[in-house]
Order: sequence, then C-alpha cells, then structure tokens
Amino acid sequence: MKIKRFLDKDSRSAMARVRAEMGGDAVILSSKNVNGQVELVAAMDFDEKALDNHLDNSSDTAYGTGYEGVGLDENTGFEGDRLESHLMHSLGATSLSAGSAGRSQQSSKQGQASQEHLSQEHMPQEQSPTLTDLQRELGNLRGMLESELAQLSWKDMADRPSVKAALYNRLSKLGLSRAICGAISDKLPAKGDLESHWKKALVMLARRLKVMGDSILNDGGIVALVGSTGVGKTTTIAKLAARFVMRHGTKQVALITTDCYRIGGQEQLETFANYLGIPMIVATDGPELKAALDQLSSRKMVLIDTAGMSQRDVRLYEQFATLKSVGYDIDAYVVLSATAQQGSLNEVVQVFGKQQLAGAMITKVDESSSLGAVLDVVVKNDLKLGYVSTGQKVPEDIMPARVEYLIAKAVELMEMEAQLTESKHNNDRNNRSVAV
Repeated sequence: MKIKRFLDKDSRSAMARVRAEMGGDAVILSSKNVNGQVELVAAMDFDEKALDNHLDNSSDTAYGTGYEGVGLDENTGFEGDRLESHLMHSLGATSLSAGSAGRSQQSSKQGQASQEHLSQEHMPQEQSPTLTDLQRELGNLRGMLESELAQLSWKDMADRPSVKAALYNRLSKLGLSRAICGAISDKLPAKGDLESHWKKALVMLARRLKVMGDSILNDGGIVALVGSTGVGKTTTIAKLAARFVMRHGTKQVALITTDCYRIGGQEQLETFANYLGIPMIVATDGPELKAALDQLSSRKMVLIDTAGMSQRDVRLYEQFATLKSVGYDIDAYVVLSATAQQGSLNEVVQVFGKQQLAGAMITKVDESSSLGAVLDVVVKNDLKLGYVSTGQKVPEDIMPARVEYLIAKAVELMEMEAQLTESKHNNDRNNRSVAV
C-alpha cells in the first residue's frame, strides 16, 4: 500500500496534486489544517492490515465510524452533517468504517476465488461490493467534494470569523445598511455564541435610537408635519389633534393647512376639525400663515399640515422655508413612511436638512414588511422620534415612539418575512415535483 501526505495552500490544490501524483483511484484518508495550509493523507493499492495499522497510529485522523468528516475538519467551516449525508448516500450504507472499506478492497482483489468462498458460506454477493463498484462510488464522492470545494473560498472563510459573518447577515435581514451592520458587528468579539451576540447587537441598535416620549401632546407648541406625498401627514395631524382634545379640551388646539395642491386635502382636514369641534385655517403663503398664527396665538397647540410632494420637487423645500420665515418658533417634524425605500427616505431628510428638523415621525408600520430602512435613516441622521402610526384609525392608531417596541417590531417583521420566503420556496419545490 502506498500512503502519501500532501500539504498545499487549500483543499482544492491539495486534491489536484493527489489526482496528478496518485491517479484517480486514490482514496483520501484524512484532512486537517496545518499552520494555515491544508494537509491531505491519501492512499492507493492499500490492504486491510496496512490501513488498520495506519489508522491506529494516526490519532489526528481517527474519525470514529465511517468517513464522517472525510477531507474536512471543524476548522474549515464545512457543513459536517450535510457532508456525512452525501457520503452515506454515495456509499449506499448507513455505516461504513475505514477498516471495513479496507476489507472490501482486499476481498475485491481476491477475485473469483474469494467470491466463491463467500458463496459457500451463504453470504449474498450483493453485500460485498466489488472493486469496480467501490471505485465508482469513491469517484462519485470525490466529484461531490471537488464541486463543493470549487464553490467555497477557503481563505475568505478562514479570514472572516463565522460568528461575525452570521451576525452581519442577520442584521442585514432587518433592513439595515452595510454601514450600521458593520459598525455593530465590528464592536463584538470574533468568537462567541451567535444568539448572545444577536441580543447584544439589538441592544446596541436600541441605544442609537432617540425618542421624545409624549412631550408634544403634554407640552403643546406649534408643530408642523413635512414630508413627501402619501406618507400620512394629514391622518397623523388628525390623530394628534384628537389626542390633544381628549387631554386638554377643544379650546386649546387648532389646525392650519398650507396644502393648496392636493385635491381634497383641505376638505379632509376640515372634516376632522369639524368632527373634533376645533378651528381650521387655510394659509397658502407666508403672510397668510403668519396671520393665522397671530389669530391662534392663545391656543396651547397649533398643528400645521403641509402639502406633500416628491422629495425632488423644489416646492417641497419652499414650503419648509415658508415655515421658518414667519417669525414663530415652529417645530418641524419629517414624516417617514415605513414602506418607503431607504434611498427615498434619505433624500427627504436631506431636502430639509437634519439640523433644521425637530425630529421625525414614522407612519404605515402596519403596512410595512420591514422597519430596518426607516430605523437606519433615523439613526444615521440622529433624528429624535416623536410618534409612530400603526394604522388608519383616529385617534387609536398612534403612540409615542418607544425603543423596545420598534426593535421588537423590526425583529418580528424580519421573522415573518423569513417564514414567507421559506413557505414560497416550499411551494415552488412542491409545484416542480408535481410537474415532474
């Protein structure tokens, strides 16, 4: 029997050397990492006694029963269970030890005489694989291993800690940007339990979120909601107004709208005002807005609804500039839809400038499949969160922003999305099976 040790930079290169020097009939006995390189031990023309002696004298390559872990060890990051499953399927047995493999080879070499001896002992011939059968099965196994190795970058897997990679991947599934995923995962140690790291990562994310509590409805003031079209500014205004009426009465709150572009916008807000029994004034420019604020100066809370436009429409910023030009201390909050894309949300904030904003409010949480994008924008721009809208009901579906709710909701949506994806894949597989 010829046994030889091969040391190379990676498994693919080592196996190529085995094939070149020992031929296609060589059998891989073991594999392990040695000082950043891969060591393969291969054999050919082996017999039972020599193979058993080699295994007994090589504690590093003793894998217990069967070829479980053939060609790989725990340092490679390879999926051992999947490899073992493939191996058992290829060999067509539930358990096949290295010793029994050697015995099968030796029996094969004895040829017809050995087979006749087995027949005389009433042993089924099918249970003793011939050399050709064993070589074919080992060739199949070798092909599968080479296919797996071709798809893996061993150097990258060795250089990148698997726990950090898994954590980064899970954070990205929340919908967070690369910058925040990297910033969080880089602050955690390279080794450790993934679930423990995940909890710490969520705590780190939570600490980056700033919330205001219920200060707007408690303290009042002049509050304007700004943002692009269709994000729910008018409905949020109605909810805040209704909540304020419930706490302070109808004499303490009023509404102003500067929306002269959207058909039905003024009528919608006027309907809410009439229902609550509070005044609503239309102000289409700076002088009208100043006059309205002068008229409502005795009110504890004045809520201003602005027209929604594309974040790339210059008139959106012009409205914002009008709010700042009337001489009143107006707190402008950008309204961010949880259903919007991250790029669009960033553009909206950039239009107004994060320094000019008092904070942000999140809407359409009930319609979103992910909260990561909107939370990412809030964190990046260091915006304080005022309120979160979770539906269309007035005034029920609004609450002060709470960090624990936002994080829990983000994780819940991520898990729901993963379940939907898995269900879709299962359905697709079932449909393909039926079609076949």
